[in-house]
Amino acid sequence: MAIAGRRRFLDQWARALDVTNDLDAMATLRGLMNELDDARSQLQKTTRVLAGAPDPDASNGATGAMTALEDAWRDLLVVERRFAKHERGTKGGK
Repeated sequence: MAIAGRRRFLDQWARALDVTNDLDAMATLRGLMNELDDARSQLQKTTRVLAGAPDPDASNGATGAMTALEDAWRDLLVVERRFAKHERGTKGGK
């Protein structure tokens, strides 16, 4: 990704996160990832209960939700790492 494209991408994320610098963006993303971790714990309990449900759609839905949650966490990690790389690569971040 070109430098200008990377900066634009991170600027869009910063606006979405309502932050003005890389360190705040990383902290906000970490907070969101922690919330997803909490949700994962709750969803694991639900998935275990629904594993024995007579309707496989319920279990499949919980499994699909877990996959989506894990994908979202991984995507946020990628963005957080891009902010970290950007912050190290420039004086003072954004």
